Amino acid sequence: MGATRGSLCWRRLGVLADRQQFYDLGDQLPASEVLAAERYLEFLTGREAPVEAQMLERIDAGRVRPSSGIAHEDVLKEFGL
Repeated sequence: MGATRGSLCWRRLGVLADRQQFYDLGDQLPASEVLAAERYLEFLTGREAPVEAQMLERIDAGRVRPSSGIAHEDVLKEFGL
């Protein structure tokens, strides 16, 4: 049992070291990237960020007046394909 307890202790230390590295990386982020990082972390944890009222209005407006889109051929032409 001693070996098992010891390995659990080392695993726990590894997790703590990983978390410290995570915090250190967060501290190095430029301020302009913090919001994007926060949203990505919320995605990873399965929590969804609240959607702002303006965005919901834009989504609803898009559903009422859907775009015809861009033809595949037009996209290929734009990229010279």
